[in-house]
Amino acid sequence: MAIVMKIKNIMHYHMALVGGFLGGYAVMFAASMFGNAQTVNLINAVRDMFSGDLSALLLRLLGALIYFAALAFTVILPRLVRVNLEYVALGVDGACLLILAVLPKGVNDFFILYPIFFAMAFQWPVFSEIEGFNSSTIFSSNNYRQFTTAILSYALDRKTEQLNKARVYGFTLLYFHIGVALACVSTAFFGRTAALAAFLPLVSALCFKLKGEKQRRRAFLTDSIRPK
Repeated sequence: MAIVMKIKNIMHYHMALVGGFLGGYAVMFAASMFGNAQTVNLINAVRDMFSGDLSALLLRLLGALIYFAALAFTVILPRLVRVNLEYVALGVDGACLLILAVLPKGVNDFFILYPIFFAMAFQWPVFSEIEGFNSSTIFSSNNYRQFTTAILSYALDRKTEQLNKARVYGFTLLYFHIGVALACVSTAFFGRTAALAAFLPLVSALCFKLKGEKQRRRAFLTDSIRPK
């Protein structure tokens, strides 16, 4: 099972890379809006409400509803059908990348944000835990706080568990921003179709997922035939 856990960790970092890519992509092509979260969108919705910009307000509220719907699906789907949400999340991310790559030039910024809102909201609760730590793969604030407090706690107290915590959050931050860097470089050369570049870590994550399932089944069979 140690191999399965290692594969799970690798997948977490791959998904952080995807999250960083889509976060960077949204900032570059959607008026510096961060498509992985709702904080900026909802702040601007309040601003639009008081400024009287009804059309912008409706677009932002639709974005918030899309984000809500994706989160709701992660709760409802497992209650309706037997499904592995990690496979679904990988598929949703893939569909998001394809939509972004084919959107026509000049489209409203929100039509760039909407697929990112849905994909990242779905990914958030599905890939949110690593080695017992709650670590998001779609934004950095909590990861940054946890890394900072863990590394300072280790420097002061020299406790190994704090060093392990700093390692987990530090690598998640690293991979997230590698994803941002990939978005910067690929979009500089290929524009909006650079969304397809994120299939590299996404397909790699899928391969590790399949490998992990194979290892899990092998471990189960080994345990079932082992003499009691």
